[in-house]
Amino acid sequence: MEMRFDRQVILRRLFDVALIAAMLYAALLAFGVIRRGGHLKEGREAPPLSGVALSDGRKVDLSDYKGKAVLLDFFSTGCPSCRRILSDVEKIQERGGDRLQVLLVSTDPPEQLRSYLAGEKSRLVALVEDGKAHRAYGVDTIPYLVVIDPSGQIRGDYIGDIRWSDIEPHLP
Repeated sequence: MEMRFDRQVILRRLFDVALIAAMLYAALLAFGVIRRGGHLKEGREAPPLSGVALSDGRKVDLSDYKGKAVLLDFFSTGCPSCRRILSDVEKIQERGGDRLQVLLVSTDPPEQLRSYLAGEKSRLVALVEDGKAHRAYGVDTIPYLVVIDPSGQIRGDYIGDIRWSDIEPHLP
């Protein structure tokens, strides 16, 4: 008996498997089962990051916050999950007070980002950058959050959301 393989059938089945895997991954992210990003090695120096502050147009560098814990939130106004966790990130900034600086890092057009954050009454520091930081941090899924300790070392990276307990041990 001779077996024949229909190329279209095989490709269709492979596509179906990939689609099911992507849907499962999205569901696990949505329900908070998958949280750790794993792109960045804990304990290594955080890559440089700079951008323009949305509020006043000044240049901001990650190094400006040495001595303070930093939470980077790679954010986009077109990302439903980014928008969903924004209030949680705001609460984390409030709870961290002067010991923590949250930076929203976005490649969105400044006016679009400004308009969205004004509508949300967000008081977070938002940085607009050209994509270099996204590449340096290996951002391929958002929201992508990175915890950096006061000495500039990476202490964790998370996809989808973050909890106070992920940050508190790294505060000064």
